Amino acid sequence: MDLRGDHPSRRGIGLAAEELAARFLESRGHLVLARNLRVGRGEIDILAEIGGERTVVEVRSRWAASDARSPDPLDSFDAAKARQVRKLAASQPARARRVDLITVRFHRDGVDLLWLPRAG
Repeated sequence: MDLRGDHPSRRGIGLAAEELAARFLESRGHLVLARNLRVGRGEIDILAEIGGERTVVEVRSRWAASDARSPDPLDSFDAAKARQVRKLAASQPARARRVDLITVRFHRDGVDLLWLPRAG
C-alpha cells in the first residue's frame, strides 16, 4: 500500500489491514482458516485457529492524519459491532466461540497494530 498520498482509499486501507492482520497471526504460529468469509449478508474478516480455538478476528483500521486528533480504529468497535461479530461467529460455517479484535492504524511513519484477544 502506498502511504505517500494524503489519504489512501478506504478499501485499500481495509485490504492492507486484513493482510497485515493475517500475517501477524501466522507469524505467531496461528492458522488462518479463511479470510473475507461471507455469512449471509455479513462477512467475517478472518477465521483462525488460535490456541486450539476457532476464532473470528475482526479487523478495524484507520488512516491517521499527521495530528493527534486522528480517529482510533478501536473507536469503531462499539457494542453494536461486537454483537454483530459475535452473531456471525456463532453461525455456520464459522462455529467460533471466541472473537478477537485487531486494530491497524496507518500513518506516514509506519503502522501501529494492536491485538485484543477475546475482545467481543
